[in-house]
Amino acid sequence: MNPRALAIWVAAVLLLSLGSEDPFLRVLTLGAALTVLLVRRRAGTRLRPALLAVGVAALLTVLFNLLLSHTGQNVLLELPGWLPALGGPLTLEGAAYGLDLALGLAACIVAGISLSLIVQPHQLVDSLPGLLSRTGAALGAAMTLVPRLGHSFLAVREAQQMRGWRPRGMRSWTAVVVPSVLTTIEGSVLLAEAMEARAFGSGPRTALATSRWRAPDLVIAATSSAAILGFVLALCLGRVPAWQPYPTLTVPALSWWPTLCCLGLFIPALLP
Repeated sequence: MNPRALAIWVAAVLLLSLGSEDPFLRVLTLGAALTVLLVRRRAGTRLRPALLAVGVAALLTVLFNLLLSHTGQNVLLELPGWLPALGGPLTLEGAAYGLDLALGLAACIVAGISLSLIVQPHQLVDSLPGLLSRTGAALGAAMTLVPRLGHSFLAVREAQQMRGWRPRGMRSWTAVVVPSVLTTIEGSVLLAEAMEARAFGSGPRTALATSRWRAPDLVIAATSSAAILGFVLALCLGRVPAWQPYPTLTVPALSWWPTLCCLGLFIPALLP
């Protein structure tokens, strides 16, 4: 998949998930992001850690909004008033709005991690304009930091377990976390030295091979651009339904125009 086409698709997902608070539209954008990630991911990539992190972030969003928002008429539970910030009624409206926020957050995160799980980081760097080559190199290095930290953590934990280490409270994890961080930092230093040895920054960036536009890439770019333009036009004309669960929970409205724009985000999963 051409990285430029993927970037346009990611921009469309971000716009459609953040441009409206309608839960129906956010469910569609999240479904499109997950479907494209599952279908188009690179061979050998692991989705479980990323999806687990997305699930935890979404769950915490719902929980925090439920505990901190005490507005709404349908009370689920009443916490004691002496609890700071938490005391008061826990409402169905607060949980519903937290779920709506979690859907938008999950769609944005899944679309973001698609940039590193569908194409290689160096492909993203090569697709940037020449003026942004150094920024792209820093971005590519940053995108590989978290995966390298995860691999280092798993390797150190397995090595410590082979030496008889067993987790016994939070303090015991320092035997794994500290070596993992140090190993990751050492890898970043080696990367910087390798870039310096190859005269990085001394001239314009070159590439052995560039990503070519294929017919499916053109279709993805065109449909994603159409979704962006169509959604912006719908916003300007007031055709994107607004939704607010407070003070009483209501069923979100559904409009065919923005829904059609969201359905266009599934196109990358249908193409070869």
